[in-house]
Amino acid sequence: MTKNIAIAFGLLALGYIVILDENFTIILSGIAIFIIGMFFMQDGFKQLSGGLLEDLLQKFTKNNFLSVITGFISTSIVQSSTITTLLTISFVGAGLITLVQGIGVIFGANLGSTTTAWIVSSLGIDVKISAYAFPMIVFGVILRFLKTNSLKGTGNVLLGLGFIFLGIAYMKDGFDVIKDQIDLASYSMDGYPGILLYILIGLVITVVIQSSAATLAIIITALNADSISYINALSLAIGANVGTVLTAVVASLTSTQDAKRVAGSHVIFNFVTAIFITTFIYQFKDFVDFIAPYLGISDTNNGMKLALFHTLYSAFGIVLLFAFIPQIAKFLEKMIPEKTSLASKPKYLSPIVLTNPDASIVAIRKEVINLYENCQKAVLHALSLHTTGLTQDTLNQQLKKELSIIDTNLDEIYQTNLKSLYSSIIEYSSFAQEHMFDFQHVKAGEFKRAASLIVEILKDTRDIQKNLNFYLKSKNSYIKEEYNILRKELAEILININILATLDDEVDQLTQLEVIKAELAQNDLASSEEIDALIREDKIKATMATSYINDSATGYSIQKKLVEIANILFVNSDLIQKISEVKHETK
Repeated sequence: MTKNIAIAFGLLALGYIVILDENFTIILSGIAIFIIGMFFMQDGFKQLSGGLLEDLLQKFTKNNFLSVITGFISTSIVQSSTITTLLTISFVGAGLITLVQGIGVIFGANLGSTTTAWIVSSLGIDVKISAYAFPMIVFGVILRFLKTNSLKGTGNVLLGLGFIFLGIAYMKDGFDVIKDQIDLASYSMDGYPGILLYILIGLVITVVIQSSAATLAIIITALNADSISYINALSLAIGANVGTVLTAVVASLTSTQDAKRVAGSHVIFNFVTAIFITTFIYQFKDFVDFIAPYLGISDTNNGMKLALFHTLYSAFGIVLLFAFIPQIAKFLEKMIPEKTSLASKPKYLSPIVLTNPDASIVAIRKEVINLYENCQKAVLHALSLHTTGLTQDTLNQQLKKELSIIDTNLDEIYQTNLKSLYSSIIEYSSFAQEHMFDFQHVKAGEFKRAASLIVEILKDTRDIQKNLNFYLKSKNSYIKEEYNILRKELAEILININILATLDDEVDQLTQLEVIKAELAQNDLASSEEIDALIREDKIKATMATSYINDSATGYSIQKKLVEIANILFVNSDLIQKISEVKHETK
């Protein structure tokens, strides 16, 4: 509510400014058009790259240097450090690249984002860009409506450049008029108080308009219109860089821990660099003035010198922090630890019994059972079945009721709960096995095998969850019934394993295990025969049939893994396990 009120007041204030002064309206229109152009150009480069960004991030981040180069190239291609950052966050979260590699990409993305300033300063100031803007927009619109992605991408790039040039032209015209009315440079303060003030202004502008590229375009046009001094423009550029940090932090607040760490590396990079550059800003200004002529930049072209400053700013940050990337990663992992829940914390893996083989074997078995129970609950919820008091009777009652989908994100459950618990089991078992005899090694290995199967079951269930939820809502009663049968089969296997877990007598255990295996064999046979009949009778479409065949095969694989897990965890006698395994192999 408060946010909506603030937005309403902000819009009213903006409307008042637009009505009050036509020149401010021209500048604001230029900013808006510029931002639209950035969106079009980003989309165009993404289409033209054809997945190149993803390939770059996956294949060329083997070391920190390549990660930085990849971040620079990726951002230069799409003209957006935000896109590169979001891809980096998703890749780190998926485990495709490490946090250390991700930090390197973020560092390179900061350098790649400076290419926008070069485009604006070189093309936007030295030539009459408004004369080129409209032809670009016209041809961009034409190409955008063609069929091939490459032509559409080219059209979006031309549209983007056209709008960017047009936006700069509007901003330049606005500042040219305003400088005669209000000399912003006259309000500047000498020394570091003025520098800090303009850094704050640059920060606020970037946070408000959500684009450091647009902020830099404003700075360059204002600078070339003599509305601000050169040193104040440098200060605004520093503020723009810091402003992107706040935007990234806000965007990551509701995201994963990996996202927060990647955003944290962005914070460290820009704040540390900003502090150093601000402290030595006059010396840095002199350095830019010194090397500018060697790059063909004249002393009077402050816009190009600002672009050079922006590039050197990021390059200096990389040089300053590159060697500390591993330490930054460790620091961020410590400051932003993984979210833990009760389900992710081991209950039985006590370090006290680690050197006692018998006790550690018992601890590992109990913890794997804990992992299994957490996985079982997640699987049943993914099948939209409630777990409380689940028996054969309550299962039948649930299946008769109208389906109510239980929103279950198995990937999130794995990442936040089961992954940590599974890792703890594997790590603890590895240390415990140092003190074990051979037969105990075998037993610990079986428990690790069971833990691995449990995780596989969770991922297999995720693979069938989407189709299951879709077809359970289908108007085709035949395919709906088949998926209901699949739910029932999986749930019944779990119910029977729970019964097995309560049995102490070895004969009862063997009997129950044989019941489970007989049920497994019957499920596979019945499913195959039923789906063949439905296809022959044309009661389900071919697409439905292929989906169900694949999901049924996955469901059968889940059931086989459950039987193996049950044999490892809930059958006490080694002799019964061997008899069971022999019978299973001969079938």
